[in-house]
Amino acid sequence: MMMLPYPVSGNRYWRHYRGMTVRSKEAMEYRAEVYDIASECLSECLQGCVSVSLVLHPKMPKDWVRRLKKDPHAVLSVGRMDLDNAQKVALDALQGIAFTNDRQVTSLSIRLGQPVEGGGLGVRVSPDEFWESPV
Repeated sequence: MMMLPYPVSGNRYWRHYRGMTVRSKEAMEYRAEVYDIASECLSECLQGCVSVSLVLHPKMPKDWVRRLKKDPHAVLSVGRMDLDNAQKVALDALQGIAFTNDRQVTSLSIRLGQPVEGGGLGVRVSPDEFWESPV
């Protein structure tokens, strides 16, 4: 599983310009970071149906050790983006890098992981064995 930077908020990812929806400067910078990391981790841009698994790791709070001692489920109270927004941003950022088009995604899972320093997004992209024919 490759680790990407913590996703940009969906609210800051898209901008409206002259009647069109376009990626923001922040989104373009995030995509560039994702491209650099994915280029090192992935051998090819997949062409057929793909399965994507995501794990959102919130940013670790300074008092994390204290919180965890009090409550083993403390991760549920850590500030983070919504999982559905994380998946939208991730799929868009991986498009053209891990797979040609996000319409190829035929299996998708996302879950909350433990906090890590600076936050992050664990990603696994693989051919979807259920669907053997390309999109």
